[in-house]
Amino acid sequence: MATRKKKTFAPLSWLRAWRQRLTSRMACFVWGAILGNAVLSHPIQPLNLLLEPPEHMLSIAARQGLDLLRAEVRQLGGSVSAALGEATTHWLRARTEDTRPQDPAAATRSGDFADCADQFPAQRPLHVADTSTQWGPLALCADAFAVLYSGLTKTPLVVVEKLNRQRLKHAAGLARTDAFYADTRIPAPWRADLSDYQGSGYDRGHLAAAANQPDTQAMAQSFALSNMVPQDPTHNRRLWSKLEADVRKYALRTAGNVYVFTGSLHEGPTQTLGRNAVWIPSHLFKLVYDENQQRAWAYVLPNRADAQITRPMDYADFVERTGWPLLRGLPVVGSIR
Repeated sequence: MATRKKKTFAPLSWLRAWRQRLTSRMACFVWGAILGNAVLSHPIQPLNLLLEPPEHMLSIAARQGLDLLRAEVRQLGGSVSAALGEATTHWLRARTEDTRPQDPAAATRSGDFADCADQFPAQRPLHVADTSTQWGPLALCADAFAVLYSGLTKTPLVVVEKLNRQRLKHAAGLARTDAFYADTRIPAPWRADLSDYQGSGYDRGHLAAAANQPDTQAMAQSFALSNMVPQDPTHNRRLWSKLEADVRKYALRTAGNVYVFTGSLHEGPTQTLGRNAVWIPSHLFKLVYDENQQRAWAYVLPNRADAQITRPMDYADFVERTGWPLLRGLPVVGSIR
């Protein structure tokens, strides 16, 4: 039977190896000390390494050289810091310019509604400058309505329509297209996309109703997302649809023009949907103004499935409730009551 041969070690081999390693390290230290003494004011002493700062052991020439080197490093560091600061400022400015329009008027006439003033009572449009810049307000004109749009919420704040018997007769029977699209007049960082609404559980709710549009082009324009807000489906298809139909019935019965202001309110915690963070309104409102009779009334309804149509409020109560003096300077002598 074979036997395993025992491995033998040289006596104290570990001590020899340790001594060799120590000797090599000591040699490096000694040679370093010999070379280092050329720039030292006095030879290295082990105790001095503990009691004196290393710089105190340098010769005067070596110390002056070190000070010069430090000054150059500080100067270089200041230059680099200044360059980095300038580059950072430039980058931040570029990012800001990318995420907000340089001049909203370049994309659309944001200062006024010159191209659709006839949609407003007495052709006195809203002044975009009266809306806080925090909303990113833009004025957008369509053939049959005007939109005060918010680049912050990526939805309309207020949409204005002029309804009358002739217009609604042209609208009757016009086929609904359902061809929704993003409004490319709006700078990309300020607009909603179709993908924002997909799978969200919310309807793309018209503010200027599709059924109010007098021709195919106006119908197509009403499906721009600049005319949409995220709306609870039950609210949109039942309660809001009935309210729109009631306003049309009134405009068909009365003589003259009826102006309809439809808008969104954002009360309480902000809720959004989609990649572009489209704001979901807490309430929707509709203000109706009969120009001939100088009467106005309004509804403010929560954007929920359980909302109920209640008695309309008069104009003064509407302004107090919403903060929107939309008929400022116009005669209002009565309400629907």
